[in-house]
Amino acid sequence: MEDTVRRIDRILLAIHQAHPGRVEMRASLLAPALGVEAFDVLAVKRAGNGLRPTTAYSHVQVDGGRLRALVDGEARALGNFPPPDELDKVWMVRRGHPADVIAVTADSIQADLTLMAGSGRPRLPLWARPSRDADVVRLCRGAVLLVHGEPRHDYRNVVVATDFSRASLAAARTAALLAPNARFVFVHAFQQPETAMMRELELPPRVIRSYREQGWEAARRKLDEFVELFLHDVPPGRREVHAGRAYEVIRDCVRRQQADLLVLGRGACHPGARLSSTNVMQKLMDEGACDLLVGPDRQGDGIDRRLAA
Repeated sequence: MEDTVRRIDRILLAIHQAHPGRVEMRASLLAPALGVEAFDVLAVKRAGNGLRPTTAYSHVQVDGGRLRALVDGEARALGNFPPPDELDKVWMVRRGHPADVIAVTADSIQADLTLMAGSGRPRLPLWARPSRDADVVRLCRGAVLLVHGEPRHDYRNVVVATDFSRASLAAARTAALLAPNARFVFVHAFQQPETAMMRELELPPRVIRSYREQGWEAARRKLDEFVELFLHDVPPGRREVHAGRAYEVIRDCVRRQQADLLVLGRGACHPGARLSSTNVMQKLMDEGACDLLVGPDRQGDGIDRRLAA
């Protein structure tokens, strides 16, 4: 199992007026470790609803002290402190949702990482609301970092949830680039549905206990092998294996470790995935306990990823 995540060269900052400064501050903290001096900044806001939704957006490239706007595919130089009327001219309108515009822009510039502010804990149930965060993750091919908290320092405690897949491998290696000096914790959740049947059959407790211990030992052995074989270039860290539902195991680990960054491989990303009660990624996005990094899409399956209008 090989993966090509070696460095991050192009970063897209998707900013929204509801969370001023949050994404920009996190980017400034990440820049020294990544050696990145230039960013693409995309401001988006919904311009129209209905059957044909539209989004207003402004795409500006920041390189050191130089600014330039991209208007209709052409670069337009801006001053270091451009006047408001000059900035008004670089706003454009595009058909689609904000998530569409973010994904199209990330794809056009081949962004390795897209940063955006997380939406926070929702008030409506999953089936009754759209999910901008989940839509951006589904539509973007590169890694996506959802910034939930106000950035105050570099990442210090990173929890990497793994299911031993290529997706979780790519996510872990991306996290190592973002937080090279952090303390890492690798966590894996496994289930033993047979234990319920064993209790129904009234098998001796020692038999059930022995079965659970064997399952834990097998899962721990697999986690050790995965980390040592494929993540030897990631900062070493603690390893945890727990029986239970993946969402609950990961959530409890984040709280226990006081993590400021949770790392997930890209899971189910089809349009209906967010409505699934088993969608671990969506539940953890809604939890918003800390920043969330979703690894890049390494499949390149070419599926049409646009949102329905």
